[in-house]
This record gives sequence, structure tokens and C-alpha cells, in this order.
Amino acid sequence: MFPPSALDVARQSFVILLPEILLLLTATAMMTAAAFVRLPRRIWCITSAVALGLAVLVLLYGSPQGTDPYASAVLNDAFSNYARLLLLLSGLVVVAIAHDQVDDGRAGEFFGSLLMIDAGAMVVAASNELVTLFVGLELVSIPTYLLLYLSRRTEKTQEAATKYFFLSIFSSGLMLFGLAYLYGSIGVSNLKALAYLSNHVSGALQPQFALVAVVFVMAGLGFRVAAVPFHFYAPDVYQGSPTVVAAMLSWVPKAVGYFAFARTITAVVSAGGPTSDLGHRAVLLAWIIAVVTMTLGNTVALAQQNLKRLLAYSSIAHAGYLMIGVAVAFRNTPDSGMVYFGIEGILFYLTAYAMMTLGAFGVIVMLSTPERPVETVDDLSGLARSHPLSALAMAICLFSLAGIPPLAGFWGKFELFASAFSATSGNGPDSRLFFWLAVIAVLNSAVGAYYYLRIVVGMYLKPATGLPLRTTLAWPTVAAVSACTIFTVAFGINPLPIARATRLAAEAAIHLPDPSGEEGLRPVAVVPGAVAR
Repeated sequence: MFPPSALDVARQSFVILLPEILLLLTATAMMTAAAFVRLPRRIWCITSAVALGLAVLVLLYGSPQGTDPYASAVLNDAFSNYARLLLLLSGLVVVAIAHDQVDDGRAGEFFGSLLMIDAGAMVVAASNELVTLFVGLELVSIPTYLLLYLSRRTEKTQEAATKYFFLSIFSSGLMLFGLAYLYGSIGVSNLKALAYLSNHVSGALQPQFALVAVVFVMAGLGFRVAAVPFHFYAPDVYQGSPTVVAAMLSWVPKAVGYFAFARTITAVVSAGGPTSDLGHRAVLLAWIIAVVTMTLGNTVALAQQNLKRLLAYSSIAHAGYLMIGVAVAFRNTPDSGMVYFGIEGILFYLTAYAMMTLGAFGVIVMLSTPERPVETVDDLSGLARSHPLSALAMAICLFSLAGIPPLAGFWGKFELFASAFSATSGNGPDSRLFFWLAVIAVLNSAVGAYYYLRIVVGMYLKPATGLPLRTTLAWPTVAAVSACTIFTVAFGINPLPIARATRLAAEAAIHLPDPSGEEGLRPVAVVPGAVAR
């Protein structure tokens, strides 16, 4: 069979990226119009929500587009469709939470930036080329700088934006340097081709280049996911940013970083087999980052009184849990026979994390007023008496973050820890490393439960501080928080739909079709079909 022409590949990529194109066109129109017309912020918010809703419909019901994975710059496999659907739905939650968090004069740029960030994250999830991946990462970073400056031009906000800007540029440089070495390790930029050649062509992979690539790509992405030692910006940026921006920063960069891990170095390194020396070094590096990150995040969070700083260190700890999946993914191959894949655990945990962290931030936004922002743990004292439903939603999200059953966060941790224990059954040199990684993670999870339960105890058992909280709650924020809470409980009680979809997505991420056959050219099932099975 003849390979597809460049025109065919371009047409396929255009069809696959229709949801992203829709978001970018809407964002461009909004940001251009905002310079000439002044509209109420609800108009910009509704426009953003409609664009996200239409993008969901295009993704779900658009015609499945067959692609050649060794020629196309983007993929529409199960991983791509699951990740993009998750980003669109979480984008709707963020827009709902943010509907009244910016003034009319800046609302067009604010909501346009949110759409661009979501589109960039989706490009990363679908990327199959090094250049496309980097463009997606920058499409997330650049609007984030604008978003940090727009909401409130205070001294704290400017400090947060400046720190994030310079550190983000530095991390992009590290990432680009690592991607250059990843390209130089074999000589192709297509990610599926990189993995296939690494696995099937003896001597194709230059291990000295590949090791440099692993180190620098992990460093560049480590900033985005707030992993040690690239975590130090997170507490200051979270505290200095408006709460809704902190909510976005707690979720989107983390998702983008781990989607990029799944598309790049984990797929290429794992293709070398379970006994490769490069794989052992990559596992060791991820092991160290995971242990240090989760331990530091949980330990420092114990001493925090400011809610946003506490949730920032909590986010660092969760980055450590997710790094377990990266370590395991370095050992996952299509024929490894593992019961749990590392990427499967990452996707499941990210799904649970989106619901529980956006829900927790949503409650803070819902109860805050410009004159009386909810800032400290003590500000929530007695909340169960004054706002019982808000307290219940906050408690459910915090219990899920702590990993208490039967909530989605418990199953997310279970998937990650089980993937580490599953990796101990292999014959590679890293079996004991995975065992101790799982043990340390379980102990850290127990430590982390303390500072979440401290907030719940204050809401239910301590008297109110006497300072007024918002009494009239905005329905979009209530709807967003309610959705996060309901799905946290629903997927905790019945995690099978998410487990099945993430399993298919993980298998697609590491699948290497035979380039001589027609497998790569057939349309692939989208996420709804995967969930239905």
C-alpha cells in the first residue's frame, strides 16, 4: 500500500484538530473584539462556554479520521480522545467558576486566554511530532502569562506573574534542549517512529543522546507539574494569583505535563524493553523525583495556614504521586503483560484530581467576596453551620484528595500504587525499587490525610470566626462545584467506566503498529465507544 501523501496527512491533521481550531478561532475573535467593544463579562463567559460545548460535540461525534501514525503530526487514538475530552469538560468547570471573577473591561482577554490554554493542552495530548508538542506547550504558557496579569493588577499578582514568566521560559529552554537530543538520539521527529525504531532496529537509538534527552525533558516538564526541584515557584504564585487562576494552575499545567510525558520519553524509553540500561536509569531518576516530591509536598503542607499555599504544597505532593506512573511507564511495553500500566494510573488519577481540586478551589471562590476573601484555614471554621452544603462539597473534595474510599481519589491512588506493585513482578533490575516506591507512597498518603482532615475538623467542630462569608451564591459556580462533587462520589462508587477508558488510552499510547501493514490507517474508536465497552 502506498504511503499517504503530504496533502492527505495535512487534511487528516486538520480534521483531527477541528476542536482545537474552533477554540482558537473563538479566542482570537474574542480578544480582537475586546479591544474595540465593551461587553458585559457574562457575554464573554457564555461565548466561551458555547465554544467549549461545541468542541465537545465535534470531538465526540465528528467522523473518526484514520491516520498513519508514522506520518501524521497528530493522532486521534484513544489516548488523544480521552485526554482532550477531559480537558474540555474541565475547561467548562473553570469557565463556570471564573464567570464573575474579572471585571467587564478585561473579560474578553481573560476568557479568550482560558480557551487558548485549553486548546494548547489539547494539542499536546494529540501530538505525534516533537515540533507540534512544543508548539502546544507554548500555546499553554503564553496565555497563562496574560491570565496572571489580567485579573487584578496588584503588587502580589505582578510578582506571581513575573516569577512564573521567567521560570516558565527557563523550563521551555530545558524542554527544547531535551527534545533536540531526543531527535538526535535516532534522527526522526515523529514520536511513534522514535519508539518503533528504538524497539525494532538494533543500534538505532543512541543511548548517550537519549539519556540527556530524558534528563532535560524531565527537567522541563518538572516545572510544569511542580515536581521537586522545580516546585519552588508554586506556593508564591498560587498565593499571589486570584483564586480562579490558582485553580487553573493547579490542574491544567499538571495535566499538560503528564500528557507530554506519556507522548514523549516514556513511550520511547519503554520501547527499548524491560532490561535496557537506559530504562533503568530513567526509572531511577523518576523514582527519586517521585519520592522527594511527594515527601516534601506533604511535609511542608502540614505547617500551612493559608489555604492557597496549602493547596499548592498539596499539588506538589500529587505531582509526586503521578510521577509513580511515569516511573512505571518506563517499564511498560505492549507485551509486558502487566495488570496495571503506568499511563493508565496517570490518566485515572488526573481525572479524579481534576474533579477534586477544581471542586475545592470552587468552594473557596464561591464563598469569597472582594471585601472578605477566604484565605486561611480558620476562615472556614464553622462553615457547616452557616453553609452546610458548601461544607459538604468541600469535605467530599478534601476526603477525595486524601484518598479516602469510596471516592474517586481513592481509586486514583489505588491505580497508581497498584501499577507500582504490578511492576515488581517483572524480571528487570527495578523490581525492588517499585516495591519501595509503592510503600513510600502509601505512607505519604497517610501523612497527607492529616492536613486535609484538619480543614474538615475546623468546618464541622470549630466555632465560626464571626467574619461574614458570601450568602448569595452564584449559580454557575454552584453548578460547577456540584458537578465536581457528584462525579467524585459517582466515580468512587463505580470506577469501571473510567478504568476501562483509561486502560484503552494507555494501550493506545504505547501501541506501535506495523508500518508495513494497514493498521495505522484505519479509523480508531473514540472515547465514548471505549467507555461503553
